[in-house]
Amino acid sequence: MTLTGMISDRVGYRLTISLGFVLRGIGFGMFALGTSPLFIFVSAIIAGIGGSLFEPTGDAALTTLTNAQSRSRTYAVKKVTDNLGIVVSALLGSLLVSVSFHLLSLISGALFVIAGIMTYIRLPSMRIQVKPVAWGDMWRTVTRDKPFVHYVTVMIGYFFLFMQLYLAIPARIVDLTQQASSVSVVFLVISVMMILFQIPINMLVKRFNVIRTIQAGFALLGTGLLVLGNAGHVAVFVAGISLFAVGMMVIEPSSFDLTSRLARPDMTATYFGFYYLAMAIGGGISQGTGGLLMQVGSSSGLPGLIWWIGALVALLAIAGANPLRNSLSRSSGKEAP
Repeated sequence: MTLTGMISDRVGYRLTISLGFVLRGIGFGMFALGTSPLFIFVSAIIAGIGGSLFEPTGDAALTTLTNAQSRSRTYAVKKVTDNLGIVVSALLGSLLVSVSFHLLSLISGALFVIAGIMTYIRLPSMRIQVKPVAWGDMWRTVTRDKPFVHYVTVMIGYFFLFMQLYLAIPARIVDLTQQASSVSVVFLVISVMMILFQIPINMLVKRFNVIRTIQAGFALLGTGLLVLGNAGHVAVFVAGISLFAVGMMVIEPSSFDLTSRLARPDMTATYFGFYYLAMAIGGGISQGTGGLLMQVGSSSGLPGLIWWIGALVALLAIAGANPLRNSLSRSSGKEAP
């Protein structure tokens, strides 16, 4: 995504987002035609490249189209619409896949292609770099921005915790209920909570220092993991997942807002692309070690090991974020945001 962000800043956001949607649509459509594992693998790569084109560029476009005062709220609204889409797609997707996986793939692909065409028609043309910045200069600018690199390093911890939503948390609810179908309830609860509470929570936390807000979000994530990991009843598990969801709702708009503030105006997509390195690294570590920690914990009589490690990661992220306020003040020459 760092590379695609750099490309976006050079060629413009509208074309990059539109191309990303179309490529994602082609990749999804190819799933319907897959006759071998290799073909499915290639389809996934094409779909992934499409996502890498529109994800950081979409965030950069939101930044460009909004003023500084409304960016956090704009991103909160985006999270609400994202989760509305998740809820609707979960309902419709489960119906379609029971009819035909091929039909589901074709419809999903067609929706992305339509979104790409609509984006190209409706999104204003945003040429960010009037005079193109050299590729090497773009890379050196973002990698030598010490406060931003520090911030991205802290956010590795967020994505480590976030990915437990797809690993340890589903395993935990299945362990409690002995029903695999209960996993879908977890995602439904989080999506509904975000739809209902994301904007009110954003209005509440935007009054506070953004670094302190992110630290509070980490505290909620770590506490939520400990509660649900040690829950002996589904009701306690729901309380834990609710704390975890609130932590996500506190951190995500704040992290978007901070990235947009730190980004150089003519390199906004590059900065967002570099930010997503935190997702790649944190998510990769989480997926790589999460299952191992669960196995080690079970075999050594410490089934709660993964939850305590998660809480420790949250504490380390809180401590790591603490110096950011001063470093941001020094780099900007004014009070930290």
